[in-house]
Amino acid sequence: MDDDPDAQIPQLLWINWTEHIVSFHLEDGFEEVEFPDHDAMLEYVFQKTSNGFRIQ
Repeated sequence: MDDDPDAQIPQLLWINWTEHIVSFHLEDGFEEVEFPDHDAMLEYVFQKTSNGFRIQ
């Protein structure tokens, strides 16, 4: 059994492909990206920052 109450809540982040920025909050001009869980979202963020994206 998973004890994490947020485990089933989709996680969102926003990405600006032109400026290479990942944001954890809604921003105009950013594309919303949804993940099934927090771990998947963080893995994506780490991958993007390893490829030159900045975090906002």
